[in-house]
Amino acid sequence: MAQGFIGELVGLYLGSQKGESKSSVDSAELVINHGLRGDSHAGRDSRRQVSLFSEEVLHQLQNSGFNIAPEDLQANLLVEKIDLDSLSSGTQLRIGETVIEITEPRLPCRSITRIDNRLPKLLYGRCGQLAKIVQGGMVHMRDKVEVLHQR
Repeated sequence: MAQGFIGELVGLYLGSQKGESKSSVDSAELVINHGLRGDSHAGRDSRRQVSLFSEEVLHQLQNSGFNIAPEDLQANLLVEKIDLDSLSSGTQLRIGETVIEITEPRLPCRSITRIDNRLPKLLYGRCGQLAKIVQGGMVHMRDKVEVLHQR
């Protein structure tokens, strides 16, 4: 994926309890060395401060007959028009006024089996990315997502 490629933030989710579905919000604060303010995963792991998932993968699942909502994926940021799974560790993305850096691929969590036992296998390698906050600030629904630097 080329530097400068533009996508869009189409979903923003916070969860108050680990392992539970997240709730949709219109805006949230990304805090350096912490994560998404108010999210249950924030502040736990310096390399896993925020999680990203592709809207295109979600639509593929839904079109294949899976009854799954964005909130069920347990990701913080739902992004469209960027192939998240092709991004390598160290790639930086600008989202609104913030910058995040991809740290590792996201693996399907066990809680996704509540929806369907086949999902972990289907999502392996297509489950998005985990990232750390490089530049904090507010993010809002429909913010542009730009690939700034790709390793």
